[in-house]
Amino acid sequence: MKKISVVLLALILVLAMAGCNKPQVKTEAELAQQREKYGDYANGDKILSALEAKELIDGGGNIVIVDVTKSTDYLLGHIEGAVNVWRPDYSADSGDYSYGGMRASREKMASLLGSLGADKDTKFIVYSNNHNYDATRFIWQLELFGHEDAVLIDGGLQGWKASGLSTTTAKPSVTAREYEFPGKIDESILATVEDVKAAINDGNVVIWDTRAEDEYTGAKQLDGAFRKGAIPSSVWMEYTHLIHSGSGEDSTFKTAAEMKALLEAKGITPDKTIIPYCQSGVRSSLAYTALKMLGYENVKNYDGSWIEWSYDENLPIEIGVVK
Repeated sequence: MKKISVVLLALILVLAMAGCNKPQVKTEAELAQQREKYGDYANGDKILSALEAKELIDGGGNIVIVDVTKSTDYLLGHIEGAVNVWRPDYSADSGDYSYGGMRASREKMASLLGSLGADKDTKFIVYSNNHNYDATRFIWQLELFGHEDAVLIDGGLQGWKASGLSTTTAKPSVTAREYEFPGKIDESILATVEDVKAAINDGNVVIWDTRAEDEYTGAKQLDGAFRKGAIPSSVWMEYTHLIHSGSGEDSTFKTAAEMKALLEAKGITPDKTIIPYCQSGVRSSLAYTALKMLGYENVKNYDGSWIEWSYDENLPIEIGVVK
């Protein structure tokens, strides 16, 4: 009886927290204004409003909707027809590295995509909850390994709900298929630790720390990291500056003009090669996505990020300096 009461209390707390984070449903005028912003993105074909995604889903075809969240969140409600994956599904296996947070192998990723009912001609529609960065990480890995046909739902589940669209708790039926990546590996969008080391003293490269300020200054160290601080010469701006991330907001990206102003104030300009990083290459993937949408050509997500950098005690760090 006591165990049941604890489980019920935990469920009530989860539901209460979900309610606190529920975004405000937008008016027709607000939704129309949101639609207009996509035309100002240099590469707006990689992102869809929730309403556009709904039209695409309703149209059918070779589509796989991917909900990139913890299974407990997925069970509380998701887009109808969406299959659920979470970080361990598309991350490196235990023992592949001496630290966590790294991408899965191409073979593991292909096996996962086949189990989701995808083949080489599938269009992926991807989203997550909260700030949608797990979805951008998943899409970045698809592109890295050679599957370009993937789009992000702007705002993720929050953007979906803010558009007045419903969710379900029902799981779809999935038939596994043979999957093979249609394209080649694109290493131009991946930064290695060697790339980052070389970038520290290179005026043509900006290393962008997208973590929270207390992580950057070394006031806080997250689980998985081995040291506190930041990569030398990196500039700091948390990824949340790029999206509508406040209480009751829908996690959608800001306008092109708003994002460009924020980025350029930090020296993150299109004429440079930009290397965003965070704790494990997840939050930085949202920054990568924003830069690509804005037309930045040379952007490399640092997959190892702070976990990998902090692991090697021979690599230098900075503490307590915000630039």
